[in-house]
Amino acid sequence: MVVKLALTVVATALLLLHTQPIGHLGSGAAAGGTFGSALDGMRVRLVVDATAALLVLLGATALAVYTPRGVTRFGRPAPQSRAASQGLTAHS
Repeated sequence: MVVKLALTVVATALLLLHTQPIGHLGSGAAAGGTFGSALDGMRVRLVVDATAALLVLLGATALAVYTPRGVTRFGRPAPQSRAASQGLTAHS
Protein backbone atom coordinates (compact mmCIF):
# COMPACT_ATOMS: atom_id res chain seq x y z
CA MET A 1 0.00 0.00 0.00
CA VAL A 2 2.90 2.35 0.73
CA VAL A 3 4.42 1.54 -2.66
CA LYS A 4 1.22 2.56 -4.44
CA LEU A 5 1.11 5.82 -2.50
CA ALA A 6 4.74 6.62 -3.30
CA LEU A 7 4.26 5.85 -7.00
CA THR A 8 1.14 7.99 -7.17
CA VAL A 9 2.74 10.94 -5.36
CA VAL A 10 5.85 10.89 -7.58
CA ALA A 11 3.85 10.56 -10.83
CA THR A 12 1.43 13.29 -9.81
CA ALA A 13 4.28 15.63 -8.85
CA LEU A 14 5.96 15.05 -12.21
CA LEU A 15 2.74 15.72 -14.06
CA LEU A 16 2.19 18.94 -12.10
CA LEU A 17 5.74 20.09 -12.87
CA HIS A 18 4.93 19.79 -16.55
CA THR A 19 2.11 22.30 -16.44
CA GLN A 20 4.57 25.19 -16.91
CA PRO A 21 6.03 23.95 -20.22
CA ILE A 22 2.53 23.08 -21.40
CA GLY A 23 1.44 26.64 -20.59
CA HIS A 24 4.47 27.98 -22.46
CA LEU A 25 3.63 25.94 -25.55
CA GLY A 26 -0.04 26.92 -25.25
CA SER A 27 0.72 30.63 -25.05
CA GLY A 28 2.95 30.33 -28.12
CA ALA A 29 0.18 28.58 -30.03
CA ALA A 30 -2.40 31.15 -28.92
CA ALA A 31 -0.18 33.98 -30.12
CA GLY A 32 -0.17 32.40 -33.57
CA GLY A 33 3.57 31.98 -33.67
CA THR A 34 5.21 29.18 -35.57
CA PHE A 35 7.00 26.52 -33.65
CA GLY A 36 10.63 26.35 -34.58
CA SER A 37 13.10 23.61 -33.92
CA ALA A 38 13.76 25.07 -30.47
CA LEU A 39 10.33 23.94 -29.26
CA ASP A 40 10.44 20.54 -30.97
CA GLY A 41 12.65 19.19 -28.20
CA MET A 42 10.26 20.50 -25.58
CA ARG A 43 7.29 18.83 -27.28
CA VAL A 44 9.09 15.49 -27.50
CA ARG A 45 10.16 15.73 -23.85
CA LEU A 46 6.59 16.48 -22.75
CA VAL A 47 5.25 13.47 -24.63
CA VAL A 48 7.92 11.13 -23.25
CA ASP A 49 7.54 12.38 -19.66
CA ALA A 50 3.75 12.27 -19.77
CA THR A 51 3.87 8.73 -21.15
CA ALA A 52 6.25 7.65 -18.38
CA ALA A 53 4.04 9.19 -15.70
CA LEU A 54 0.98 7.51 -17.20
CA LEU A 55 2.74 4.14 -17.14
CA VAL A 56 3.65 4.65 -13.47
CA LEU A 57 0.02 5.48 -12.63
CA LEU A 58 -1.16 2.42 -14.57
CA GLY A 59 1.35 0.34 -12.59
CA ALA A 60 -0.08 1.69 -9.33
CA THR A 61 -3.56 0.80 -10.58
CA ALA A 62 -2.40 -2.72 -11.43
CA LEU A 63 -1.00 -3.08 -7.91
CA ALA A 64 -4.34 -1.98 -6.50
CA VAL A 65 -6.24 -4.56 -8.58
CA TYR A 66 -3.84 -7.49 -8.24
CA THR A 67 -4.75 -10.08 -5.64
CA PRO A 68 -2.37 -12.92 -4.81
CA ARG A 69 -3.54 -16.54 -5.00
CA GLY A 70 -4.43 -18.37 -1.83
CA VAL A 71 -4.96 -17.04 1.64
CA THR A 72 -2.81 -14.12 2.67
CA ARG A 73 -1.80 -13.40 6.25
CA PHE A 74 -4.71 -10.95 6.44
CA GLY A 75 -7.22 -13.63 5.45
CA ARG A 76 -6.19 -16.26 8.00
CA PRO A 77 -8.32 -16.57 11.09
CA ALA A 78 -6.80 -15.24 14.28
CA PRO A 79 -5.34 -17.91 16.54
CA GLN A 80 -7.57 -18.73 19.48
CA SER A 81 -6.30 -18.62 23.01
CA ARG A 82 -6.04 -21.84 25.01
CA ALA A 83 -8.94 -20.86 27.33
CA ALA A 84 -11.23 -20.17 24.39
CA SER A 85 -10.41 -23.50 22.77
CA GLN A 86 -11.33 -25.39 25.97
CA GLY A 87 -14.65 -23.59 26.32
CA LEU A 88 -13.65 -21.65 29.42
CA THR A 89 -14.72 -18.06 29.81
CA ALA A 90 -13.33 -15.25 31.91
CA HIS A 91 -16.46 -15.29 34.10
CA SER A 92 -16.10 -18.94 35.28
